[in-house]
Amino acid sequence: MLTDDERSAFLQSIARVRQRAGQALRQAQGADGADGALAFIAQLHRGLDTVAEQARTTGPQPACQAGCAHCCHLRVEATEPEVFHIAQHLRAQPATVRADAISALQRHVATAQASTTRQACSFLVDERCSIYPVRPAACRKAHSLSAKHCAEQSATIPQNLRLLVDAEALMAGTALAYRDQHLPASAHELNAAVLATLSDPTALHRWHQGDPAALVPTPAPAQDPHTHSAPPHP
Repeated sequence: MLTDDERSAFLQSIARVRQRAGQALRQAQGADGADGALAFIAQLHRGLDTVAEQARTTGPQPACQAGCAHCCHLRVEATEPEVFHIAQHLRAQPATVRADAISALQRHVATAQASTTRQACSFLVDERCSIYPVRPAACRKAHSLSAKHCAEQSATIPQNLRLLVDAEALMAGTALAYRDQHLPASAHELNAAVLATLSDPTALHRWHQGDPAALVPTPAPAQDPHTHSAPPHP
């Protein structure tokens, strides 16, 4: 829990991030349109990486290390610009890599719809994040001071409060800056959102036009019951 003074400082931090991010986002969008608005999310990610590094230098050491993937079995949320940023990264990969990623996403989404069983993120490959350079903010701030708590799936995980507060201020302020530009920046389940984006080439344009449903899959049109499909050739 934060004290009243700490909460006041937290809200002030959000306001500062919102103002600064808003100015930079307007410049990026004015120069490059949707591409600029999308690329701007990398500034948030760099800021979060800096916060995490500072926390490792001055605070308690996290137990996280390469190959430790307990948190990669939890629900992960990402905002629209992060989802489009990841989709852009995947589209730049070789066709076989992209196809494998889409298949993994489809399996993940199908399993999630059929069961509440905890499953690995579709981007977890050989206990490593396959999209590490473009992973969302939620993953960048995630950490634990006890691998044992993570392995036991404890209800509470010991964390560095300073890191969490600073990261949340950056994330909240940046999301508000996007919304100030009429660009949706809400939380979506990562796997389903990326799959929806890769399946809809119009999604980025619709998002840049302010459509809050840009990441919602468009259902296939219903077939007219009075229309019959052509019979197969013999």
